[in-house]
Amino acid sequence: MITARATGADGKEIVILGVTRENLTRLADGQPIRVSAEQHAGFPPNLVVTIIFGETERALLEHLAPLIGADTKVVAVPRDPQGKKLS
Repeated sequence: MITARATGADGKEIVILGVTRENLTRLADGQPIRVSAEQHAGFPPNLVVTIIFGETERALLEHLAPLIGADTKVVAVPRDPQGKKLS
């Protein structure tokens, strides 16, 4: 995996996460990837990015359930049974 932070032409900060096939295999095996300043120099100390995998949005929400609290913002894009966005 590689990580990077950059500033786009519009002045917005961009966080780049480059994953390898091995990273994808680990994600599919239920091993989340956690990115923080301790392991990835240049990341803000108060920011942690976690990448999870699930076959469906419902599976992703099951992974997230222990982290969801009153101040959590979750956005799931609804899809029809064929996988097309409904919005």
